[in-house]
Amino acid sequence: MTIPVFRLPIGVKCSSNNGKISVSGSKGVVIFYSVSNLYRKGNMVLFLPYLTSYESSLFTQAIFGVVLGYTIELKFKGIGYRVRKDGKKLIFSLGYSKPVILAIPDDISVNLGKKTFLLISANLGVLQNFASCIRRYRYPDSYKGAGVLYENEIIVCKEGKKT
Repeated sequence: MTIPVFRLPIGVKCSSNNGKISVSGSKGVVIFYSVSNLYRKGNMVLFLPYLTSYESSLFTQAIFGVVLGYTIELKFKGIGYRVRKDGKKLIFSLGYSKPVILAIPDDISVNLGKKTFLLISANLGVLQNFASCIRRYRYPDSYKGAGVLYENEIIVCKEGKKT
């Protein structure tokens, strides 16, 4: 059996404290919890007891996130859908009687365009959770295709009533 050893890229720091593993780099800091202890020698990292496959994927996602960062682009399709930023809040006009107000998590930065907006973060889990939370307010309609879509998403519209 081979021992799973991780090699850290240059500029990435990794530490553990009471089951809390912290990975930091140029794009930010990612923290997750594990029962394993971290042992480090140079740029090599070993976890004892070994990481489960889920924790191992969290660790590799954290390394990629602090080195490269993750982005999710959402776009509006339809008439009257808008978003604006007010401090640490996003205010959406999605066709409801009142605007939808969401607080932006600390790990995420937002770039706004006219019909698109970009979510950027080092933590993939927080980023996907926030994107799905936004999308939940106006899921794409199956007849018109209007709503909040991911950047390359294709909606296959159903056929309307036949007369």
